[in-house]
Amino acid sequence: MANLLKTAGRLARLRVGRPHVQRANAHRDRGEWIEAVVAYRRALEWLPWREDLHIQIGNCLKEYGDYRAAVTAYSQVTAGVQRPEALKQMADTNRRARADILPYAIADRSELVAGAGGGSTIAAPSARTLPDRILIETTEPRRWLGSLGREDNHAVRVRGNNYPSIMFDQVGSMALARDGAREPLLAGTVAIRARIFSLARLESVELWIGEEAAAVRVAVSPVNFVERGRIPIRLHVANIWIDSATLPPGRHWLSIRAGNHAPSAGLFVNVAEPADLLPDLESADAFVPSPPDGIDPGAWIADAAAQARPAARSIFDAPVRSILAMRADQLGDVSASLPALARLRAIFPDAAITVLVQPGIKPIVEASALADRVETIKLDYSPVTERRHLSHAEEARLRALFAETQFDLAIDLCPGDETRPLLLLTGATYMVGFNADRFTFLDHGIGLQSRDKVNRLERMSHAAAVLTLVEALAVAATPTRPSVPRVAPSRPALDAHRLHAGNYAVLHTGARHPINRWPLASFLSVAERLLAETDLTVVLFCEDPSAAAHPALRDRNRVRILDVIDGDAFDAIVSGARLLVGNDSGPKHLAAVRGVPTVSLHVDRLNWSEWGQDGPGTILSKRVPCTGCGLNDIQLCGREAVCVRSIRVDEVMAAIRPLL
Repeated sequence: MANLLKTAGRLARLRVGRPHVQRANAHRDRGEWIEAVVAYRRALEWLPWREDLHIQIGNCLKEYGDYRAAVTAYSQVTAGVQRPEALKQMADTNRRARADILPYAIADRSELVAGAGGGSTIAAPSARTLPDRILIETTEPRRWLGSLGREDNHAVRVRGNNYPSIMFDQVGSMALARDGAREPLLAGTVAIRARIFSLARLESVELWIGEEAAAVRVAVSPVNFVERGRIPIRLHVANIWIDSATLPPGRHWLSIRAGNHAPSAGLFVNVAEPADLLPDLESADAFVPSPPDGIDPGAWIADAAAQARPAARSIFDAPVRSILAMRADQLGDVSASLPALARLRAIFPDAAITVLVQPGIKPIVEASALADRVETIKLDYSPVTERRHLSHAEEARLRALFAETQFDLAIDLCPGDETRPLLLLTGATYMVGFNADRFTFLDHGIGLQSRDKVNRLERMSHAAAVLTLVEALAVAATPTRPSVPRVAPSRPALDAHRLHAGNYAVLHTGARHPINRWPLASFLSVAERLLAETDLTVVLFCEDPSAAAHPALRDRNRVRILDVIDGDAFDAIVSGARLLVGNDSGPKHLAAVRGVPTVSLHVDRLNWSEWGQDGPGTILSKRVPCTGCGLNDIQLCGREAVCVRSIRVDEVMAAIRPLL
């Protein structure tokens, strides 16, 4: 009874507090920072558990320019899942204000500041025990370990609301920025994944587009019930695949409804004009074209052929022929960037390089013979704001200039944030720069920080920092990685299992998470085909004892069925294989780095390009609209890991044959 009263009380608070949040979000999106702060604070009076609202208050105050008040707001988040984001935003506030005092918790009275007690004995500073390495925490002695120091974390599948609600986990794979906020962009076949929390057990939910009475039901989707202990609020998972070509183009309100079991939840989405698969998006599994008219997207995607990806790959899908390198700063900044320009020329010797600098710097860059063309940009300086700005006339001139050239790559060599948005004017296919976490339009970038031991200011030379960005680009653009062969003796392990190096194939069926596993029956079919089509011995790593009963595996002269073995012996067997076929798990990476040709069955919970193996071989993946879900728990998938389980045996054999 107490739990029901608590739930009812929370629901009442939600009804009153949610409109304040919505008004605050609207003020924030319009840049009305103070009005947003007032509304968020009113919302917190009704929703005190919403620690994310403290972060929103801090973000608004930061944009308004009241950095100290922003830090105070972030400091209100002292624990929980929002704490890392609060610390991140606090650090960003510090960078913007350029004052190290800001992260300190400052108040009028000491009782207003939460933290550890005083009086501790502090050791004398040394190069090994300097500030930022001295961590004092009296209430949680292992807090410095982060998640490693906690044994009470809940698994992702049991997290979520303990009151009826709907939470969106994914809406398509693309987004666009509108008035400072991000909204989903729907194109092709898209996935809408959600968790639905209700007291009653549900069979389905409805997807609607449009607002209020004008809304139209788009789909009725079954949901998967997920057991999460004795919590009375039931968790359901929906993974809805729809063809966006059947939706009206433009901006619309998209919502999920669960009848009277949970309040409707929705968001604005932007539906693009129907489009086929574009050539420059072929490497992205998450972009799935619309199915033929009248075909169910789920069945069409499951039946579609897997994508055979080369293990040797670059971040670029095509050769880089034209580059714009930008350094719109002063003489010293550009001079320190010349070594990086020279390295850029060495990485892309066949590309036409255009350098964009301020007018007075142009002769110096031209005299260095590092660019095929040097263009200029004029940024006006205001002594009032102590900032530079781009005039409307100069912006128009640059747009016209860049319209004449289709750059494959544009790179901003400035470590600071001021000029990064200028990359958007270039229209380049790939954009590179520092701090890609803050500039989400970048395709590649690094965050870089070195620190002086005492005052914590920058230690690395500016020229080295700029060169580091270009070196990171060189690594990302290089298709191949060096192999690391095994040098320890392998013969004892091979002899113990009657194996000869190069005369056997390894099939590894395991993975820590069930969502990663290609079906065992499919692995057994590959083993049967290898025994019939080649003279190789088959080594099957398998935990399921039923595999030994497969008719094709009864010939122990050419079959070895192994379970968990010693790590050194496992390395020896993998390293001596003619090839390895495995799931997206550790063994495929070990085989690849040992130089063994490898065919991997990639689950699309992460991009194939990130976690496909490096080395000789092939990565087999599927185009599915929910690529990038990041799930470890197959119960939360809603599609039974169709992205890996629908890869066919014939497709695996087609990838194997060129490697034999």
